[in-house]
Amino acid sequence: MIDDFDFYVGIDMAAEKHQACIVNRTGKVVGELGFEHSGAGLIDFIRSLEKLTGSLATRVGIVLETPRGPIVECVLERGYSVFSINPKQLDRFRDRHTVAGAKDDRRDAFVLADSLRTDLPLFRRLQQESAAIIRLRELSRLEDDRCKIIFGLSISCGNSCIATSRNSSSSALLRKIRGYGI
Repeated sequence: MIDDFDFYVGIDMAAEKHQACIVNRTGKVVGELGFEHSGAGLIDFIRSLEKLTGSLATRVGIVLETPRGPIVECVLERGYSVFSINPKQLDRFRDRHTVAGAKDDRRDAFVLADSLRTDLPLFRRLQQESAAIIRLRELSRLEDDRCKIIFGLSISCGNSCIATSRNSSSSALLRKIRGYGI
């Protein structure tokens, strides 16, 4: 089933500030939004998107380079249709618009939005996951991060982790919390 959206939104994610581009069904850019990687930034983005599109969330398609995380969870919860694309696919789509190899957040956000508009079947539609799955995944990643800090390993060490300094554990936990903009 191919959806027909009124607006297509590409979000180029970054560590501190994300860039979004909104195009209509004819490919015209109707807005660009930058927003901070924080809870407040995400709320501002949603409000601005609602004001800019004036459409029901179900009439807006959003694409990112990641299938999970706080942004994905937030827009899925609000009823938006959310899609994911592999970064290598984005590289190929980018070649349609420019031959310049330099990274440009605004251009990448546009390429994401426009590619969703023109090549929707190539994108993977995301579904909202249960809270238990999200929690389990984050706990598993936190455990892996903790093991890496203790042993300097890039593999999971299961239950063999031993107590580590309070600073290392606190730092790992803070990184996870910041990932959700808390």
